Amino acid sequence: MAVRKNPDQTPAMRQFHHFKKQYPDCVIFFRMGDFYEMFHDDAKLANRVLGVTLTQRSKGIPMAGVPYHAVENYLRRMIQAGYRVAVCDQVEDPKQATGVVKRDVTRLVTPGTLTDETLLEAGRTSPLAALAIGQDRAQVAWAELSTGAFAVADFELDEVADELARVAPSELLYAETSDGERPRLVQSLTQSLSCAFTGRPAWQFRRGDALKTLCKQYHVATLAGFGLDDDEPVLGPASAIIHYLLETQCTAQADESRIAHLRPPRRFGRSDHLGIDQTSLRSLEIERTLRNDSTAGSLLGVLSHCRTAMGKRLLRQWLCYPLCNRQEIEQRQRIVGAMIEDERFLDGLCALLDEIQDVQRIVGRIAVGRATPRDLVVLGQNCAKGLTLRDLLADRPAVASFHHQLDAVVETLAGLGTTLTEACVQSPPAHLREGGLIRDGHDGLLDEQRDLQRDSNAWLAGYQKQLIDETGVASLKIAYNKVFGYYIELTTANRQKAPHNWSRKQTLKNAERYSTAPLKAYEGKVLTARQRAIEREQELFAGLCTTAQNHLESLHALADAVAQLDVLACFAHQALKHHYVRPVIVDQPALHIKGGRHPVLDELLGNHFVPNDVDLGPRSSASDNGSRTPTNTLALITGPNMSGKSTYIRQTALITLLAHTGCFVPAVAATIGLCDRIFTRIGASDELHAGQSTFMVEMTETANICHHATARSLIVLDEIGRGTSTLDGLALAWAIAEFLAQKHPRTLFATHYHELTALSQQYDNVINLNVTVREWHDEIVFLHRIVPGATDRSYGIHVAKIAGLPERVVERAKELLGQLAVSHEATSALDPQPAQLPLFTEYVQHPALEQLSQTDLNNLTPIQAFDLLRRLRQEMDG
Repeated sequence: MAVRKNPDQTPAMRQFHHFKKQYPDCVIFFRMGDFYEMFHDDAKLANRVLGVTLTQRSKGIPMAGVPYHAVENYLRRMIQAGYRVAVCDQVEDPKQATGVVKRDVTRLVTPGTLTDETLLEAGRTSPLAALAIGQDRAQVAWAELSTGAFAVADFELDEVADELARVAPSELLYAETSDGERPRLVQSLTQSLSCAFTGRPAWQFRRGDALKTLCKQYHVATLAGFGLDDDEPVLGPASAIIHYLLETQCTAQADESRIAHLRPPRRFGRSDHLGIDQTSLRSLEIERTLRNDSTAGSLLGVLSHCRTAMGKRLLRQWLCYPLCNRQEIEQRQRIVGAMIEDERFLDGLCALLDEIQDVQRIVGRIAVGRATPRDLVVLGQNCAKGLTLRDLLADRPAVASFHHQLDAVVETLAGLGTTLTEACVQSPPAHLREGGLIRDGHDGLLDEQRDLQRDSNAWLAGYQKQLIDETGVASLKIAYNKVFGYYIELTTANRQKAPHNWSRKQTLKNAERYSTAPLKAYEGKVLTARQRAIEREQELFAGLCTTAQNHLESLHALADAVAQLDVLACFAHQALKHHYVRPVIVDQPALHIKGGRHPVLDELLGNHFVPNDVDLGPRSSASDNGSRTPTNTLALITGPNMSGKSTYIRQTALITLLAHTGCFVPAVAATIGLCDRIFTRIGASDELHAGQSTFMVEMTETANICHHATARSLIVLDEIGRGTSTLDGLALAWAIAEFLAQKHPRTLFATHYHELTALSQQYDNVINLNVTVREWHDEIVFLHRIVPGATDRSYGIHVAKIAGLPERVVERAKELLGQLAVSHEATSALDPQPAQLPLFTEYVQHPALEQLSQTDLNNLTPIQAFDLLRRLRQEMDG
């Protein structure tokens, strides 16, 4: 490393500035002795983000540092704050260095390239995504370095935000433009995605270079074996990901030309999965709650009974990517059903899964050179568990596919497990800095160096006795410290007895320390043996890691089987605990649920939760060929706030989603027709950062539904049109309901606009539902039961009273309500054109209206006007 000298800088600071110039967008963690130091603006940032003390180096340079043994914790906090870190380590022994110690950047730590256990959340993925933007389409690739998963996809531009929301990347790569500005699509994604955005050179996304990069990564001449054409646009972002991974892993790779454990990219088929946009992910609280952005209280939190970290991550993926293929759904259902019927098998499986660690991420750490001694020991133990798992699955037809998958790999893995367990101790150290991983007797060279260290105690004891006999000082002792090595110590009172050929090493208050030629020679021999033993252990450790890498495919197969079985066992456990039933999956767009319950509230409230039915679409088992309009495709749900309308429509969407994952559902019985997408418009929110009001957001989301919903979609809408004036909102809600009634998707439409209930008289496929309420002495009781029919009251004042509004406000509201009701009735009686009439029905001719239209109102006296009004009223009453 050639560093240009600056006379005003120390050699170490010249090194720092060299690496800072190489990685200007990274915080440099610069190893100096027992600390990682940060300088200049990096130090100020560390003080602000990490809370470490800000000091000054010579010449007033700001400096802050963290202990090297605790660096992972500080790295995690820096990454969580959204920063990238370049770790600059000492790459030579300071004791052997001539001049400044050599340093180099050994790894780049970014949000999308994490592998260390301390930096990752066990149950969540941390993907790195790359985006290439075309004229009318965009290509996306995403990979997770910690597990080796890799996927590519091609989307329409308006689909990108929704699909990336499901991927949930920790970091997104995009091609930098010539002017340095972010592309417009990337700018819009910064508003909807909570991840780091990293610009990369545009050439890394080019298709021409991408094929070469990918073929080199997988040691192939063509990508046809992976189901990809050699000139596909999706190769661009896939290539950008590989470039970035190779760059960030630096010298950690044994083979720096490829990422050993990265699987070949699989093509993601959007049509293979039930579509869920980012609005629905959020409003249905599939991953996190709306109130506090927590997993607890979400659908994922309720179902998360998985025993392994691999299963927890796969559960999240299944919930965000439900299936659309009936055969695949029913295959999962059969396995869950078999587990439910044989609880003894289920208990045995869960007990075994409890003993299996995160094989996927252990393999990832081994592949990028970040494995620890404990990783190897755990991997060896888990390889042996594969045999036990295969035997447990034997002779069970429902899980035969998993048995065959394991049968093909477990014998090989058993051999790997034996190699690792025979080589390593059962209780390994956390790191290899001091050795202690390899068993005695495993390696002759290592045993030889260890014997030298063990024999030192006997030699030192004998030499100490010899010196005591020679000097006559019984208190003489031989000891060791890292600064002075081995030394002979005499008390101050006995220092005159030290022979002249002893050399003084240190003077203390009450003692003198010396060395001798024999002691110095033996010290060199022992310390050399210790260093050689550590170096030999490191060589053996690297060899074992290489051996494990030779079994990557088998390890991936074991991890995949364990993760899937774990999720299916989780589904079975949930079904047994909460009495879920197996839904019937049909091809026609039906939705019939008896006694359905909200999966989250069902867990919280138990028997206090009120179940409800849903009845939409055809009941015939015949396939719907589009020759007839399915009955009851749109349900209008009226009732007061807090009565359960939103819960009812949410639970229907969640039950439908669960059915598409292969999970049993919280109901007495259910028949679910396959859906292509679930759309929701629930709750009020605005996006002031994007210049959008609550009503604008509502209309944008509703427009998306109207444009993309099909007859096979499920739509849940809550209070459409409430963000504007009453008449505007009513007109919009009516028009939207009409549009959906004519398009025939299964729709649950909760509203306070009671006028909409008239739609059931115009459309045969529209039904009215309402939430039952009981009134008692000016009080109301919500029964939370959904029944057929419409309601004409909202009970808003009653709800306000329950919410704790001051009594004075409530009473005044009652008075005003009475006055407004009288005014409305009078207006309706006197106004020859009732407000609803021209909006929602055809114009009806009447003699009184004809007479009024022909009257010259400008030339009427007050008495004539009153007389005209009286006659018109008589005609209306007549």
